Amino acid sequence: MKLRPFELVLVVVFGVLMFVALILLRAYEPAPDENVTEVGAVAIWGDVPAEVFDSVLREVRTADPGFNAVTYKYFPPEDFDTAFVNALADQTPPDLLFMSQERLVKHRVRLQPLSYETFPLRDFRTTYIDGAEVFALADGLYGMPVAVDPLVLFWNRDIFARGGLIVAPKTWEEVVANTVPTLTVRDFSRNIQTAGIAMGEYRNIKNAFPIISLLAIQGGSALVTEARGTYQVSLNQLPGEVTAAQPFTNAAAFFTNFSNTGNTLYSWNRALRLDRDMFLSEDLAMYFGFASEGRDLAAKNPNLSFDIAEVPQGETASVRRTYGKFYAFTIPKASINKNGAYAVMLRLAAPETAKQLSDGYNFAPANRSLLIAGSNDVYGRIAYTSAPYARGWLNPDATVFGDIMTQMLDDINANRRDISSAANDAVNRAQQAYY
Repeated sequence: MKLRPFELVLVVVFGVLMFVALILLRAYEPAPDENVTEVGAVAIWGDVPAEVFDSVLREVRTADPGFNAVTYKYFPPEDFDTAFVNALADQTPPDLLFMSQERLVKHRVRLQPLSYETFPLRDFRTTYIDGAEVFALADGLYGMPVAVDPLVLFWNRDIFARGGLIVAPKTWEEVVANTVPTLTVRDFSRNIQTAGIAMGEYRNIKNAFPIISLLAIQGGSALVTEARGTYQVSLNQLPGEVTAAQPFTNAAAFFTNFSNTGNTLYSWNRALRLDRDMFLSEDLAMYFGFASEGRDLAAKNPNLSFDIAEVPQGETASVRRTYGKFYAFTIPKASINKNGAYAVMLRLAAPETAKQLSDGYNFAPANRSLLIAGSNDVYGRIAYTSAPYARGWLNPDATVFGDIMTQMLDDINANRRDISSAANDAVNRAQQAYY
């Protein structure tokens, strides 16, 4: 059929329009959703149980589907280090870690610091409580802080009431002069029936390392300083002084008073069960544990009548101190998706999400603005009030330092060495553990 000129023009025009439309359709990409952050697959590893993390991640994914490929994997604390090192060797590393400063020295060479140009130290100090600065090292920030788990005092109300005491001791002087002598029960052979306090040994005290650290910190110890990757162990020195009060020696002396059978304060020995277990069975009046342990203690023994208090301080102390585990997000150097890991870190360390994680794990937030609001939770209130004066330090390795402390305490308790020489030897061995 022969087309008239007008019809031929229409056919050509429509053909051209269809061709142009096909090209436009192939080239068309929908505008990105402003509410979606494409972070890709990001694997987070940590040593805190997964339930809380999974709950928070579900909420984040609901608000932003771009986080759908973000996962969290839990490792028991005793397995975390080995799993991480093995993953690096197998070239299957996680993209993000959630860990405390107690692992920082051990893994520092494997972690990617944030430069102070990216996050100025001034801004860091304004945003986070003082103790979180343990992640601020010479070459950058090794973590985006989220929370702190402070050491607190759990006390048995029934044992206290039986001894005529109604409140937890606020000072160490009170502990020594009244609380321990009143609450410790020994038979005629000086066998301990009810322990007032658990101090003096390492093996059967769950938080022996934090307790000794607490005593040294309260004594003004300069702990460990770092400069250009070099660590200086100053546990037995005050800041700015070469010789002075020897706070670590004093801490060891005070700690071992309670395991000395000839001391009136004798209330602990290595034959006793783990202090936490004795507290649960109501054979220990005071247990030093982390704030996060409160709910678990209550669940383990629903009939246990106990309360939580801030740790005792020196009667003349001008500042309060406790030990704390500071948790932060940090990126491994071997991360396959560093950009995605950084975006996830910023999202999860943001105030709203940081509070969810902190409260979920019974920690206190490390963000100053969140602490100002306080907490009315039965355990959270003490965690929140203890957090601002909590401090941690750059220990070389928990297992290695534990062996050093065990040897020191064994030497003191067996009278193989005097307290000063045993403490100084421990400091020297700790210095060698960093290299």
